[in-house]
Amino acid sequence: MTDAAVDRRKYNYRFIMLTVFGALAVIAVRLFAMQVISTDFYKKASEMNGIRMVPILAPRGLITDRNGAILVKSRPSYSMFILPYEVENLDTVVSRLSPVMGQPPEDIKEKIKLGWQGKFQPIRLKRDVEFGTVAYIEEHNLDFPGITFQVESTRQYPADNMGSHIWGYVGEITEQELTRPKYAGYVIGDIIGKEGIEKQYEEQLRGQNGFKYLEVTAAGRILGEFPERPRLNPIRGSALNLEIDWGVQKIAEDELRARGSGAVVAIDVRDGGIRALASVPDFDANAFSGVITPDEWKAVSLDPLHPLFNRAIKGTFPPGSTMKIFTAAAGLEYGHISPLTRFDSCAGAKRFGNRVFKCWRKEGHGSLGLVDAIIQSCDVYFYQLGVRDGVGDWGRMSKGCYFGQKTGIDLPGELPGLAPDQAYFNKRYGDAGWTKFLVVNLAIGQGEILVTPLQMAAIYAAIANGGDMYQPRLVTRIITPDNDTTEFAAEKVGRLPISAQNLAILKEALKGVVSAPSGTAHQAAVKGYSVAGKTGTAQNPHGEDHAWFICYAPAENPEIAVAVLVENAGHGGSVAAPVARRVLEQYFGVGTDSTIAYNPVN
Repeated sequence: MTDAAVDRRKYNYRFIMLTVFGALAVIAVRLFAMQVISTDFYKKASEMNGIRMVPILAPRGLITDRNGAILVKSRPSYSMFILPYEVENLDTVVSRLSPVMGQPPEDIKEKIKLGWQGKFQPIRLKRDVEFGTVAYIEEHNLDFPGITFQVESTRQYPADNMGSHIWGYVGEITEQELTRPKYAGYVIGDIIGKEGIEKQYEEQLRGQNGFKYLEVTAAGRILGEFPERPRLNPIRGSALNLEIDWGVQKIAEDELRARGSGAVVAIDVRDGGIRALASVPDFDANAFSGVITPDEWKAVSLDPLHPLFNRAIKGTFPPGSTMKIFTAAAGLEYGHISPLTRFDSCAGAKRFGNRVFKCWRKEGHGSLGLVDAIIQSCDVYFYQLGVRDGVGDWGRMSKGCYFGQKTGIDLPGELPGLAPDQAYFNKRYGDAGWTKFLVVNLAIGQGEILVTPLQMAAIYAAIANGGDMYQPRLVTRIITPDNDTTEFAAEKVGRLPISAQNLAILKEALKGVVSAPSGTAHQAAVKGYSVAGKTGTAQNPHGEDHAWFICYAPAENPEIAVAVLVENAGHGGSVAAPVARRVLEQYFGVGTDSTIAYNPVN
């Protein structure tokens, strides 16, 4: 054998040995990485091969009325999840899921991307899945590796859209919402309150989620719960007990729907408890509790009647003649008039500057004192009283009576309205840019003054109880799953700047509005109970006049105040007053069916 051949053999031997040792080194390093460095990962992977962790969503807390009737609860439903660890070919699974879910593949992938928390964590793809879909996927489970279902709770609200503006609705948390500190600890797929009581009391209603561990075969078939890992049961959210009287609420909504759009607020004058808060048009809160499609959302959000808009707390309207008693209060408190003061006789109109202002009664009311002017709602009388008050005192009284301020009700999105005064007009027109006759319109509740139905109910409630202004509230107590109870006491926020003597004069006039032969609200009379109130017909630049009626009863010992606004409906005495009458009849049990107060949720 030549030297060259020997050298070649030695080279080949060394090369083979190096290759073998190199391969062994790679294997050793790999074994070390798998057994030492990545031991936790492979241990978890081994366990997860046979164990499936499934979240258990906590049921949100119950919502009941003041009598204990359940208004809002949670019902069982199916939710669809994907387990990334069990999916080898995501595109294939998604393409099969797309027609079953009725969603484009890219939407499903986006859902997976947003919900990703690691390959071992399940991602919720869809809520409130129909049983037929569940059955189909279970029958073809080999075609849908990694797809599983879980029974979860879904919100159930009263039928016929009743109370929708009180509860609001729930929905899945968004990426933007997840960035807010108040939602720390939430993840994509979690349900949160989006509006109404559901949003206001999200922290109390939410509850605490749990988990369970299922044992599965290599093919993904569920064998049952894994015995070595006990489930962590969810904790139901706290229950809310409302001040709402469901019978009164239902009557308020039914009466409003029969007349068009508007709002009704009924409030206990003794403590500010809300007995009814209705806004029409309304919406189906149940449609939001599952999965609302983009087309469904577009239909409701772009509806020209604005069903999602809570007119009771967000709708701002001119108060019309319901404002006249505050014009009267300014005259009495600041010494501009006495109850016997008479102005120029009403002949159906009155000139101020270069404008003629008409009275609602074309033939006029003649010569009236203050009480009769309120009872008959004479515009000409209040035009003249407004000029005597002036913008300064009129604005001082309206501010003192809490116009232009939020009431503080426990609902999100309340608006304060607008109570213009001298500072407002100076800012808008300049110190010398406006005329004293601006107050002519303000005196009868027109012009820049804007109020919400809730404000009017709360302020008239203060007149009824002798001047105490209470913060309106919906929730009276919160009860935790451990039966710990938090009670909410009545909260006074101040007093009206009207003396007891002058309040008595105003209350006498308000009683006459309903009971006197010349009053404008005979249709608000309730058999066996005295009612005090004020009608209003507010001009609307966008359509027909708005109809107002605000009242309280019994007049001598008041319990409840009711504010009714019916949009584009005409006169308050003929349209709004009958709605208030029906609400009062239900409250006092006059010729009504008390059974409507029970079992609002089946």
